[in-house]
Amino acid sequence: MAMPEPSSAGVSRPARFLTLSLGHELGILLSLSVMFPFMIHVIPVPENAQLGPRLLPMFYAPLLATLWGRPRSALVVALLAPWLNWALISHPSPPGAIVMMVQLLGFVYVLRALLTGMGVHWFLAVPAYFSGLAASVLATGIFPALIGGREALAWAARSVAIGLPGIVILLLLNWLVLRYYPPGTGGGGPIAA
Repeated sequence: MAMPEPSSAGVSRPARFLTLSLGHELGILLSLSVMFPFMIHVIPVPENAQLGPRLLPMFYAPLLATLWGRPRSALVVALLAPWLNWALISHPSPPGAIVMMVQLLGFVYVLRALLTGMGVHWFLAVPAYFSGLAASVLATGIFPALIGGREALAWAARSVAIGLPGIVILLLLNWLVLRYYPPGTGGGGPIAA
């Protein structure tokens, strides 16, 4: 439910979800969520090397939005980024986009909960990533067709083994944001919501 915001005449009107500043913010974050994977897929690599699952570029924009206290934007990016990437660059496939969406939503939700409960720390991206992975394991355990009928825990173990460089990048991004552009007025970053 939208909270009323006062107007100049003293009459309150319902707050809009999509304000101009939120629209700009979402535009930038959604552009980043497409640009990061696109740049990763453009890098020339041998045929069998998949850099997307190794470097986890889909997590960068939601991580930034959540760390800077933009939970609504982070949730919208988590919902839309897999589908925008599928529409523009055909990665991930539709079943993979569902799994990625579940994983990103779990990532954003847990990262936001950790920020609220523990405060801002340099390592929060890692437990949030594993929580998102746990959410996707639950989804793929219920619907194994999403991962080609494979066993969900074996799929998750392989995802972690392949994605170790990406987990390190998420940790590095988490640290860099908090070091050089932390949320709140003291650090110059966006004020936490």
